[in-house]
Amino acid sequence: MIQRIFSAALLFIFLSGCKMADLSMTTQGPTPQSEAMARNKIQETIDRQGFRRMAHHQVYQYTVRDHWRGVLARMARLWPEVDAHLHFKQNFNTFDSRMTFLNGDRSGDEIGLQSWQLYEKKRDWTSVRELDSKNKSNNYVFALATFHYFIEMPFRLSNAELLRYYGIERLNGNTYDLVFASWHSEKPSPDFDQYILWINADTKLVDYVVYTLRDNKNPLTRGMYGSVAFQDYRNVDGFLVPFSMTVMLNDDAVNGKKSLDQYFHKMTLDSFAFAGFEEKELYPFPHLEKTIDTK
Repeated sequence: MIQRIFSAALLFIFLSGCKMADLSMTTQGPTPQSEAMARNKIQETIDRQGFRRMAHHQVYQYTVRDHWRGVLARMARLWPEVDAHLHFKQNFNTFDSRMTFLNGDRSGDEIGLQSWQLYEKKRDWTSVRELDSKNKSNNYVFALATFHYFIEMPFRLSNAELLRYYGIERLNGNTYDLVFASWHSEKPSPDFDQYILWINADTKLVDYVVYTLRDNKNPLTRGMYGSVAFQDYRNVDGFLVPFSMTVMLNDDAVNGKKSLDQYFHKMTLDSFAFAGFEEKELYPFPHLEKTIDTK
């Protein structure tokens, strides 16, 4: 059994290193019209989901359970626990956040990211300590930044340099407008991720996103891509929050080949609230200049 798991892991490493994921498709219509259509569709989503309320509050917090299913998922997980219970505090349109482990051996410990500087605070410490943010074995920088995207996805991607309209698709009885987002070029690049938003034509909300994983340092998955299903939207003070986010490998969330029950990992929110803490909690290092939404 152990040998089979090890062989499967080596196979995934080999496959992930062979080819860079490419999500680009055929653009619908001439480029200017395609870009205008894409920007219009994503702006409708931003308005519908209530990102003006998010921008007004700025800071927010939520508690989430992140369950990793299957052998590969357990090997590639972002957290020490397979079934992680986590509490996030985040600042909108930045990558500044602070997360507390709520279960497992690290229960009560905190990790945070300020202007791309990773830090931690053990449960019995009185202050934070800087960590090596460039350590390739440390996946927490990727993890904290990624959870910003899960909550703020449409707004973040509305600022992408390149937006294209990829036309209409139908899935599970619904009609979707497909919007492609990336930077620099529509062609795949090791430095820029690609995204395709599946925007529900009736609700104007994003039900699915297919995305690459360029910044992922885990050798098991960094050459692959993923997809996520956003479900159970709930209104919290004018902002629609997806309380269920199911992550699948490659485009399995939208290709109809697998049930969402066969997920890679699934995030389920227990609660979501604006404010409730001081913004300064996310900025323990006064000497660091704010980077906002930049790398």
